Amino acid sequence: MSLLSLEHVSKRYLDGRRSLTVLDDVSLEIDPGDFVGVWGVRRSGKTTLLRVAAGVELPDEGAVYFDGNNLARMSADARAKLQRHAGIGLVWTDWRPARNESVIEHVALPLLSDGMSLRDAKEPAHHALARLCIADCAYVSLDRLSRVERIRVALAQALVHHPRLLLVDEPSALLSPSEEVELYELLHSLGADSSIAIVVASEDVAPIRTARRLMSISSGKLRSTDKVGTVVAFPDQRHLARTKSPL
Repeated sequence: MSLLSLEHVSKRYLDGRRSLTVLDDVSLEIDPGDFVGVWGVRRSGKTTLLRVAAGVELPDEGAVYFDGNNLARMSADARAKLQRHAGIGLVWTDWRPARNESVIEHVALPLLSDGMSLRDAKEPAHHALARLCIADCAYVSLDRLSRVERIRVALAQALVHHPRLLLVDEPSALLSPSEEVELYELLHSLGADSSIAIVVASEDVAPIRTARRLMSISSGKLRSTDKVGTVVAFPDQRHLARTKSPL
């Protein structure tokens, strides 16, 4: 059985007086240990795809199943717990750090929300930071971190609950070429972990180039290399050259 399954999912928003279709009849299956890359330009539906997959938003049509459970039939509280307890980790890499909050406190926050003391939460938070190779920044203020360090911290916070599915949105936005290489190596190492399925949605091809399965999304339509005869449109070589990332 698939870990995550989207079956003919559509999602619409009101844009003034008209209805805008952001996801259009999307079907997708993610198995345990998968590493899936989804490429698309801005406003192609990538972020909405991840939000619907995580149960943050519900589809207007179709169904989303995680571990066999229909997310639409779960309460909001149950879906929130699913995102905290060995279920789904959703990572936004474009976040603003709070001043005077330390890295360890930020990573431990999901555990504190569950009633764990900061003293007890520090150990799993340290383990998550070590896994992302940023343990030496545990007591550094968040506002002193570089952008790629903030991405590592965001990933550590998501991993502190040992999710079975990790959804990562736009990891390479505003990164320098050298930071893109660092991020690419980081995602490659996480993708090699068979205990966790990873879906990375990116406007840049570099972070997803080693994904085991590649897809593209455009105008809400998802296309996959899994389907014989389906053409998946990726950026041309001139675009790739401008990223200055290793191919």
